[in-house]
This record gives sequence, C-alpha cells and structure tokens, in this order.
Amino acid sequence: MALVMWRRLVRSANLVTTIILMGVLFIMVNFIASRRYARWDFTKHKITAVSDRTLQLLRSLKDPVSVIVFYQPNQRLYDLIHDQLDEYERVSPKVKVEYVDPQRDVARAQQLVQEFQINAGDPNDPNALNRIIFQSGTAHKYLSDTDLAEYDYSTMGTMGQPHVKAFKGEDAFSSAILSVTQAEAPLVWMTQGHGEKSLEADDPVGLSHVKKYLEQQHLSVQPTTLLEHPTIDPNVKLVVIAGPTRRFTEQELLVLESYVEQGGRLLVMIDPLVQTGLDGFLAKWGVDLGMDIVVDPARQLPFVSAANLFVTTYTKHPMVQKMQTLMTLFPLTRSVRPIQPAPAWLTITPLALTSPEGWGETTTSVKRFQYDEGKDVKGPVSIAVAVERAAPIRTRLVVIGDSDFVGNEQLPSAGNRDFVLGATYWLIEQEQLIGIGAKPLETIRLNLTGAQLGRFFWASLLVMPLLCGVAGAALWWLRRR
Repeated sequence: MALVMWRRLVRSANLVTTIILMGVLFIMVNFIASRRYARWDFTKHKITAVSDRTLQLLRSLKDPVSVIVFYQPNQRLYDLIHDQLDEYERVSPKVKVEYVDPQRDVARAQQLVQEFQINAGDPNDPNALNRIIFQSGTAHKYLSDTDLAEYDYSTMGTMGQPHVKAFKGEDAFSSAILSVTQAEAPLVWMTQGHGEKSLEADDPVGLSHVKKYLEQQHLSVQPTTLLEHPTIDPNVKLVVIAGPTRRFTEQELLVLESYVEQGGRLLVMIDPLVQTGLDGFLAKWGVDLGMDIVVDPARQLPFVSAANLFVTTYTKHPMVQKMQTLMTLFPLTRSVRPIQPAPAWLTITPLALTSPEGWGETTTSVKRFQYDEGKDVKGPVSIAVAVERAAPIRTRLVVIGDSDFVGNEQLPSAGNRDFVLGATYWLIEQEQLIGIGAKPLETIRLNLTGAQLGRFFWASLLVMPLLCGVAGAALWWLRRR
C-alpha cells in the first residue's frame, strides 16, 4: 500500500514539475520574443514591409511622433494601415500609435475634430471621418483615404465603391513624418512668364495635380517671375522650369546662372523644337539639348505616333535606381545628352534611355520618321540627365526633354509621378524618400475550367476520404501484427 502511494506521489510530483517547467519555458519564450520581435512580409510586393529609405528616416528621428488613427475598423484600408504602422512602431521607439474608433469613442472623436480642425464632411459618408493624424511638437498633418490608396473607378457601379489598385501607406506615412519633424517646408519656385504650364489649370496639360502632389510631400510650391527678382531668395531650395515656349531674357539667364553657381538646384523640363534661350546656359553645365524629336518604335504607345513613347531603361543613378520595374510615359520628347567631352568638374549622368532601336529624328518636317545614318542621333538615346558639381559649392541640376509627362493627364500614368518626385527629392537632397511608391494590391484568383472543377469535386468527395480510410486500415493491420 505504501509503495502504491509512493508511486502516486512521484507521478504527481513529476506532473506538477512538468507543468511548472512548461509554464516557465512558455514565459521565457514569450519574453525573448518580445525583446527580439521580428515580422516577415511574404507578399509579392511587400505590402506592409518598410523600405530601406523609411528605415533610415525612422532611425534618424530625434523628436517623438504621435500617430492617431482616427479610423473605423470595418473600413477596407484599416488592416493595411494597422499592419504598416505596426512596422513603424517596431522600428522606432519615437513613433507611438493610438487607434480611435470615431463611432465607439465619440468623446475622443469630438476632441480630435476640435483640436485638429478636422473637416467631418458628409455625415452620411462612411469614409468622411477616416483620418490619420501625425503630430510632433506643435506641427501636425492628417491624411485621408485618397492619400493612402490608388483607386480604379472604371469598375465602380452606380452605387458601388472604386476598386483599390495600390496601397500608398508607406509613401504617405513617411512623407507625413518628414513634414511634422522638419522645421519648415522646403520652398520650390516654378517660373512663369515664358508660356510655362499653369500651376492652377485643371486641363490635361496643366500642372495643378503635380503642384498638389508636391505639397502633399511637404513642399511649398509657388509661382514666380524671375524679372521681379534681381536674385533668387536663398531660402528657395529648388527652381523648376516646366514647359516654356518663349525665350528667357539675358537678365533672367544671369539670375539663373548666379543661383546655380551659388549652390542652387534646378529642374528643367523643355519640350522639343522650342527655342528658350536656355541652350547656352545648360551647355555651360555640360548638357546638350537636341533639336530633334526622339522616336522609338520598340517603345511606342499603341495606336499613336512612334514619338509617343515609354521608357523602361534607367541607369543606376540614385534618382531612378528604384524605378527599374516601372515605365515612364513621354508623349513627345527631345534628346538630352551629356556634352562630349564632359567638363571634368561635373558629374553628368543620363537617367532614362530609349531602346537601341530608338533615335533622335532631326528632320521633323516629315510625316513618317526614318533613321538617317550620320544625321540623326543614334540610339539608345538619353532623354534626361542629372548634373552634379561637388566643389567648390555643391550644385545639382536635372534636365528632361519633355514637360507633358507631368501634366494633369499624364502624371498618374505608370512611373511618371515617381520620376518627377525622384528628381525633386534628389535635387533637394532628400534621397531617403526616393523609391517609396504605391504597392499594387493583387487579387489572386484560381481560374478553373468545368472539367477541372469536376475533378476537384470528385477528388474532395471520394479520393480524400478513401485515402484516409486506406491509411486507417493499414495502421490497424500493422498494430494487429
């Protein structure tokens, strides 16, 4: 009897010890996991993983950033937002995220609306109150649904919602963090008075959309007339010349020359066959503006002229190194190449190239383009270049042979927005944000024929149960032996 009791006591002690050890092991594993937290994103386009650029930005934060997700959990972007901001919190202890449901936490919602002057919009619109607020110190910025995704309205029914094509969370969040942690928005001047495209026009060739897009990236965009300024304000971080059709005066050229010599940054977009007077100025900086129209039958847009082309070949320059999988559409462009021999004190890099089948057509009066050896510019043809001078004062220029690609109609196309934003970031030395773009959301569908569906049905109805039965019978027979 005593032996039986002893055995029971030993078994109980072993059981209790095992339970305690398992509990200790469970606690230790969770403790280590909390200290060495890691996540992996196995989606094709790394939807919620953060890029190296964002990692650099987050790790350089000096001031705390508060993020308030003022969003309804049942909205379609909520899970993507939550997962993306989890990554931001994981990377930087400076980022703290608060989630507020405007329908459940009404008091907190009203406080936020009043504190940040949020426009509640249409009370019948379920997305009207969806905002994400970024705050650091006294600066704040909020994002809405339209800032976080690209939508396809072609599939929207009369009462339906547009399809979400791509998620722009990382791009929007990183730009918002940059905007609230910077002292002030970098000032961008866009020249006027030479037939340049209008910053306010909503027509297909206007620049109102690119102006709005740059302002969303925490840039202050203002039109300017160079004749009104004997010198360019030193607070101006970038001067943009977009699509002039008239010549610049000698006084304006001197203002630009002085600005660039003193370390200014210049983005020039000049359409083909236009005389602007900038040729000589740009030649001093190693840039050859071709008097031609670039043609590329291998990169021609369907049903249009070969001069309406797209580019998929980029160099390894920081401005375009993240665009290798994107194409940029140029409705009509000229060649822009480094002058040969290039000045030794400049680094001049082609950015975008045609295919080897492309060329620069110098006979522009003909209706049918044809390459003429020794007369036309042989492909691959450069249509954009970056210029950098390291000393005595650091200077940067980007020259592009087309301005229509940033017009309201073309800006959303393919990689056009990435191209102009990459140029802007590189020029003002915010390279850490280059390459953060929209990430496509793909719906994976399994398309089966009727015969395949039939085989799948019978396999699930008969084959799988039969296999389980055979396995069970085999196990029973083996155990009997």
